[in-house]
Amino acid sequence: MRKPALAIALLISACSNHKVTSTAVQRYPIDGVIVRVNQGEQTATIQHKAIPGWHNMGAMTMDYPIPSKTDFGKLHSGDHITGTVFVQDEEFWVGDITDDTKQP
Repeated sequence: MRKPALAIALLISACSNHKVTSTAVQRYPIDGVIVRVNQGEQTATIQHKAIPGWHNMGAMTMDYPIPSKTDFGKLHSGDHITGTVFVQDEEFWVGDITDDTKQP
């Protein structure tokens, strides 16, 4: 009898740890310069202009996850980029990146 009770308890515990997203993904434009690229964490430090609509996010420099390997592969320190900050619940990431660096 103890084995079924243990299995049920483990199942309930596993289900309660599963993160359920409750909101739709919000999108905000980002315009900035790549300060640093972190290969190990697939993040980029971006010095960006204000991001209107996202918690009154002023101009600042911060790290952003870049989950797309294609987008991440485009990034180099000093590049001027535009893209989209995607926000869902407490998670955020940057995608749809365009390198707007002027070519000589």
